[in-house]
Amino acid sequence: MPGNQLIIDADGHILEPVDLWDKYLEEKYRARGIKIKRDDQGMEFLEYDGKPAQLMRSGVLHTLGAMGRSAQEMKPSAERTYLNSAPFGSMDMKERLKLLNQDGIDKAILYPTIGLLWEAEVEDPELSNAYCRAYNRWIADFCRDSGGRLIPIAHLSMLDVPAAVAELEGAVKNGCKGAFVAPFNHLRKAHGHPDFDPLFAKFQELDVPYGIHPTFEPASLASRRFSGLGSSIWYHQVTACYGAQVAFTTLFSFGVFDKFPKLKTVVLESGGGWIGYWVDRMDALYEVPINRAPLKNPPSHYIRTQSWISADPDERALAGLIKFVGDRFFWASDFPHQDHGREYMNELKGLLAEMPAASGAKLAGETVASLYKI
Repeated sequence: MPGNQLIIDADGHILEPVDLWDKYLEEKYRARGIKIKRDDQGMEFLEYDGKPAQLMRSGVLHTLGAMGRSAQEMKPSAERTYLNSAPFGSMDMKERLKLLNQDGIDKAILYPTIGLLWEAEVEDPELSNAYCRAYNRWIADFCRDSGGRLIPIAHLSMLDVPAAVAELEGAVKNGCKGAFVAPFNHLRKAHGHPDFDPLFAKFQELDVPYGIHPTFEPASLASRRFSGLGSSIWYHQVTACYGAQVAFTTLFSFGVFDKFPKLKTVVLESGGGWIGYWVDRMDALYEVPINRAPLKNPPSHYIRTQSWISADPDERALAGLIKFVGDRFFWASDFPHQDHGREYMNELKGLLAEMPAASGAKLAGETVASLYKI
């Protein structure tokens, strides 16, 4: 990669400190905060609202920062803890800046880790919004003295739309450059549903991106259509992207992009290759009158004007997709999560070598810098 090329990690993660919710939750919610405790065997587990987490089993919290670790190191353990297994750069702002320097990355946009777990099991709208507010204040503080190199993104709950609208406005004023939602909600209401129009209006007004990021999802959702696969981590990692893709598709079903022509939408951590097939399929169905979504233009128009996709640096199909879809892609490290390897910089170099320099520069950092105004 050229020495002067802008490199921005569009989706890195941070491991939240264990005392975040003790320090940042309002007093009335503090007893119901997210906590790390130990069971009778000494195994760590997460607790939400006074109840043990069900989807994240005991003894595996140390795997939340396990990028590059061996299978042996991933086994449940009382000795390996969330804190003592946190890799360099995953919990400390100054360490993260040193890691960026080591990797040759100029800036990183940050998303949570525990924040991707709890929402599947917390159905109380008031508490969900309190958890989000606490995290959003903390991540803004975490990034504040990074010289603009660490970019905070807010977390919003969809269970209370007025509260989400207010939180988005407050988080942006506090320094966040956008916000994300989970690919599901306990109301089972489509992301594009008109009830969420006030939130889209606020994103458009503030001119910040609306992101959909994969999270844990309730086991009752239809995407988990088979039984007996609870222990297949590989299966769940492969299919984790579907929720975000489906949520994104509902924006077309309800004509969101026509109602909000300046809305900017980002699909995160779901790969990039699917969007080529999706464009073809959506446009083909749009051409059949009985199938037509309520859109003024073919769906591909909104992909190329109001949508961006965060892709993995090992996706060799991206060079061809850019010719087809346009420069709508970012790259992301997913550091420090274990579902990707640690060689993301080498993979990025290989990917950029397969495309024209101008497209490579946009993928490496220029597109995301322009979108987030960083």
